[in-house]
Amino acid sequence: MTETETLNRNRDLILAQERRFAARVSARVIDKPKLAIWMILIPVFFVFYFWQLKRYSDGRKTFAANFVITRQRSLDQALAAVGSGEGPDVETVVNAADIPDPIRPDYRRWVAVLVDHYRDLLLAHGKSYTALIRDTYKNRTNYLLFLNRLNQVEREFDAALKPHVAETTENANGIIKLMEESAIAIRRQIADEIFP
Repeated sequence: MTETETLNRNRDLILAQERRFAARVSARVIDKPKLAIWMILIPVFFVFYFWQLKRYSDGRKTFAANFVITRQRSLDQALAAVGSGEGPDVETVVNAADIPDPIRPDYRRWVAVLVDHYRDLLLAHGKSYTALIRDTYKNRTNYLLFLNRLNQVEREFDAALKPHVAETTENANGIIKLMEESAIAIRRQIADEIFP
């Protein structure tokens, strides 16, 4: 396998993991409609339930796709940096985001952490995402230290974002808090799976 093929395989492994992570977060953040037994007996409610279920499914897909945008841009920038042998251009990712200027420094720090992480994973050896993480971080402690750092820069970005989102989104603080808690818990589960 050539170096380019290895880098592309690693990129695909990383992106697939980020998509699975986004799907897991969306499952915790977006409430699934509940089917009550009486709904089956009244057709209009049964139809309404399936409409809600489709809306839930579409909402999860949209959430997951949007959740991955910055991660995918950061991964692409890390791949470009590895391919060129130059440092990553974090500003390209930052400038592609449609975010208010006051929160760009927090966003930039988050993107820089992601790009560094992805660059390390792209250069790692392994045929699975788990193998890439093990090769990069060597042990559970190192990986948890990275996750703590990632969680911290995400919390800082979220804190800077809250006042801007609160103007347009009902219960923005609650949603952001649930996303943060979900991401932390899921990352911890992933760490337990990778380093049992």
